[in-house]
Amino acid sequence: MTLSLAALLAAILLFIFAIFHAVLALGAPLAAFAWGGQAPAGPLPQRLRTGSAILSPFLAAMAALLLIRGGWIYPELAFELTWAVWAIFLFVVTQMFGALRSNSGREKRVMGPLYAAAAILCAIVGYGGIGGLTAG
Repeated sequence: MTLSLAALLAAILLFIFAIFHAVLALGAPLAAFAWGGQAPAGPLPQRLRTGSAILSPFLAAMAALLLIRGGWIYPELAFELTWAVWAIFLFVVTQMFGALRSNSGREKRVMGPLYAAAAILCAIVGYGGIGGLTAG
């Protein structure tokens, strides 16, 4: 898998997470899939909705950084963002472990594997792709 493909796939997942948290912040009844099962099924309580509202743009920004690292946008900055990819990787890994230890079975079954896939893709981007260290 090339760095650019891994970056694109990881960015898509992070954009999906960003949209998911934006929808949660707007009151969608998806609490069982987020925040470690702190809320029962239905919409999140206000404090967690605020957390999702804050988290959503950060996830979108992380996705944009992955697109830069993959050479999809601003390719001249790609090499300089290697450190940022590893920071994103660490964030995604913490999200993955949070989802896997959640009190919510839905979050464990759905979000855990999605975060694991994103973490693997971020690691591939961080290492420079499988089979080559170029952004092509």
